[in-house]
Amino acid sequence: MYEVNNERVLAMFIDLVKISSPSWRERGVIEYISSVLKRLDVPLTLYPCGESHNILARIDGDASIKPVLFSCHMDTVTPCEGVRPVIAKNKISSDGTTVLGSDDKAAVAAFLEAMHILREQKPRHGPIEFLFSCAEEVGLHGIKGFDLTRLNADYAFVFDSGGDVGKIVLEAPSQVILELAVRGRAAHAGIEPEKGVSAIRVLSEILSAIPNGRIDSETTCNAGIIAGGKATNIVADDAYCKLEFRSISRTKLAAVEKKIRDISAATAKRHGARVKIVRHLEYTGFSISKESPVARIASAALRKMRIEPVYESSGGGSDTNVINRAGIKAINLSSGMRNVHTTREYILKRDLVNCARLVLALIDAV
Repeated sequence: MYEVNNERVLAMFIDLVKISSPSWRERGVIEYISSVLKRLDVPLTLYPCGESHNILARIDGDASIKPVLFSCHMDTVTPCEGVRPVIAKNKISSDGTTVLGSDDKAAVAAFLEAMHILREQKPRHGPIEFLFSCAEEVGLHGIKGFDLTRLNADYAFVFDSGGDVGKIVLEAPSQVILELAVRGRAAHAGIEPEKGVSAIRVLSEILSAIPNGRIDSETTCNAGIIAGGKATNIVADDAYCKLEFRSISRTKLAAVEKKIRDISAATAKRHGARVKIVRHLEYTGFSISKESPVARIASAALRKMRIEPVYESSGGGSDTNVINRAGIKAINLSSGMRNVHTTREYILKRDLVNCARLVLALIDAV
């Protein structure tokens, strides 16, 4: 097994979390990664995407060994301005005013440390690709805006999951977003309200009747944004809702959508209103067998580290979904982050080190 430089990977992580990098504003992290790779003489290419860039770095290797991809994202959720990491004996946390940014800078630091070790120790390995994506947190825009046909890898290891290093996410859902626009009829609310049709009331009845929250172990639905009306003295003639639903099962996904559409249409018709629905497929799900080559490689690498793999399904999407959609078999691995998307975020030092060790173990296991 390779021995990583614990102090170096921790120092790079601290450097990275101090760099503000909300979605689409990853320039500081891009410059940091670029400077490290320049010192290591690792070629990289910046690919424009929206207001930012994706980074693809390649390290050549033995062509008889299958090429692999390591992927993570550079952006963080807010609040992420002025992160002041609190360094304790065993963990690193935020100071409670911002997120920490271990989602996903733990993986960024681990990838950079792995590249240091590859350059220093020069082990035999196959071709390796490292993809750092932008704007993941706001809809996987970075990976969606990257031409995945540029990649040569047969297998991909995405580090973007939480908990102890050793978790392997084999399943994740598809996500659909629906925008419901209800059109009623305006009237003066004080003089002749009976002549109006309140779009707000119609929408509220729809939302009360459609599936909500946890539907089953692999299916959820949530109405997240609502708006409508112009003034209290007008019966509202418009109301809007943006909702999402997810499921690992495509059959269940279709069933939830049909129910929402049927209830919306019937409710609007009953009240003399209209409803327009716009659909967006955010990403498609994936399901990988424990016996698939990519999962077996990950399991073997973890066991070599004396960590027993834990297989899980996820309710969230990640770049893994899009990579699988492109035909590259990909799994999502834990990088050790905890309490992510909150100001209570932290990571154990041992997991940060193990994350870097796992990258190297995966390279060795291919």
